[in-house]
Amino acid sequence: MLACDPWPFNVNFFYIPERIRQRLLDIGVDTTNNSNEHDDVLPEIPHDISEELAKVSVELKLRLHQSGEMLIPYQPLSNQKADCFRIVLAGYKPFDDSDVEKVLDLMERYGKDL
Repeated sequence: MLACDPWPFNVNFFYIPERIRQRLLDIGVDTTNNSNEHDDVLPEIPHDISEELAKVSVELKLRLHQSGEMLIPYQPLSNQKADCFRIVLAGYKPFDDSDVEKVLDLMERYGKDL
């Protein structure tokens, strides 16, 4: 789920484990829908779920770094209580869907039990 509106070369997002996805869905927050009727309004994440997402971000970052598969930072945003992951797309290599899929697959593999 996007943590804020994307801007060129920066993508901020949350990795949301299945157990938290279901809790968000139960309260009406659809993490599978990337279209936003109100472009300037992002879903409000309840405090208890934000605390869990913050723990997930820390643990997932640690697992990814220790594995050597991916070095990815997380970033605080003023409109969110939990830190989100941040990817900066820069350099000479053209990025495509396979790059995004690789990042998401790694995050799912190392974070599915969180």
